[in-house]
Amino acid sequence: MIRLASPRGLMPRYYFSLTNGRLFNDVDGLELDDIHAARDEAIGFARDLMRMEPERRDWTHWTVHVTDGERKPVFDLSFSEAISL
Repeated sequence: MIRLASPRGLMPRYYFSLTNGRLFNDVDGLELDDIHAARDEAIGFARDLMRMEPERRDWTHWTVHVTDGERKPVFDLSFSEAISL
Protein backbone atom coordinates (compact mmCIF):
# COMPACT_ATOMS: atom_id res chain seq x y z
CA MET A 1 0.00 0.00 0.00
CA ILE A 2 1.34 3.44 -0.93
CA ARG A 3 0.59 6.28 1.45
CA LEU A 4 0.29 9.67 -0.19
CA ALA A 5 0.89 12.67 2.03
CA SER A 6 0.03 15.72 -0.04
CA PRO A 7 -3.22 16.75 -1.76
CA ARG A 8 -1.59 16.45 -5.17
CA GLY A 9 -0.69 12.82 -4.51
CA LEU A 10 3.05 13.37 -4.07
CA MET A 11 5.15 12.85 -1.00
CA PRO A 12 6.66 16.08 0.32
CA ARG A 13 10.35 16.77 -0.27
CA TYR A 14 12.60 17.80 2.61
CA TYR A 15 16.13 19.20 2.44
CA PHE A 16 18.70 18.46 5.15
CA SER A 17 21.33 21.17 5.12
CA LEU A 18 24.13 21.45 7.66
CA THR A 19 25.34 24.51 9.47
CA ASN A 20 28.09 25.30 11.94
CA GLY A 21 27.91 29.03 11.34
CA ARG A 22 28.44 28.34 7.64
CA LEU A 23 25.62 26.74 5.62
CA PHE A 24 26.20 23.57 3.60
CA ASN A 25 23.09 23.20 1.41
CA ASP A 26 21.45 19.91 0.55
CA VAL A 27 20.76 20.17 -3.19
CA ASP A 28 18.85 16.90 -3.62
CA GLY A 29 16.56 16.44 -0.65
CA LEU A 30 14.44 13.40 0.09
CA GLU A 31 10.78 12.58 -0.42
CA LEU A 32 9.36 11.45 2.91
CA ASP A 33 5.90 10.73 4.30
CA ASP A 34 5.69 13.61 6.75
CA ILE A 35 7.47 15.85 9.26
CA HIS A 36 7.88 12.93 11.68
CA ALA A 37 9.79 10.96 9.05
CA ALA A 38 11.86 14.09 8.32
CA ARG A 39 12.75 14.40 12.01
CA ASP A 40 13.80 10.74 12.16
CA GLU A 41 15.94 11.27 9.06
CA ALA A 42 17.60 14.36 10.56
CA ILE A 43 18.41 12.46 13.78
CA GLY A 44 19.89 9.56 11.82
CA PHE A 45 21.85 11.91 9.56
CA ALA A 46 23.44 13.74 12.50
CA ARG A 47 24.24 10.51 14.34
CA ASP A 48 25.78 8.93 11.23
CA LEU A 49 28.07 11.91 10.65
CA MET A 50 29.22 11.93 14.27
CA ARG A 51 29.81 8.16 14.19
CA MET A 52 31.79 8.29 10.92
CA GLU A 53 34.12 11.09 12.07
CA PRO A 54 34.06 11.21 15.89
CA GLU A 55 37.51 12.73 16.43
CA ARG A 56 37.82 14.66 13.21
CA ARG A 57 35.36 17.42 14.07
CA ASP A 58 33.85 19.12 17.08
CA TRP A 59 30.19 18.50 16.36
CA THR A 60 28.84 20.51 19.32
CA HIS A 61 27.99 23.57 17.20
CA TRP A 62 26.57 21.76 14.18
CA THR A 63 22.88 21.76 13.27
CA VAL A 64 20.73 20.02 10.67
CA HIS A 65 18.56 22.73 9.08
CA VAL A 66 15.48 21.11 7.54
CA THR A 67 13.44 22.93 4.89
CA ASP A 68 10.47 21.87 2.79
CA GLY A 69 10.15 21.61 -0.99
CA GLU A 70 9.80 25.39 -1.25
CA ARG A 71 12.90 25.84 0.95
CA LYS A 72 10.82 27.20 3.83
CA PRO A 73 12.23 26.33 7.28
CA VAL A 74 10.59 23.34 8.95
CA PHE A 75 12.85 22.81 11.98
CA ASP A 76 16.45 22.79 13.17
CA LEU A 77 18.01 19.88 15.02
CA SER A 78 21.27 20.39 16.87
CA PHE A 79 23.73 17.51 16.86
CA SER A 80 23.71 17.68 20.66
CA GLU A 81 19.96 17.10 20.61
CA ALA A 82 20.37 14.15 18.23
CA ILE A 83 22.67 12.46 20.74
CA SER A 84 20.18 12.81 23.58
CA LEU A 85 17.16 11.41 21.69
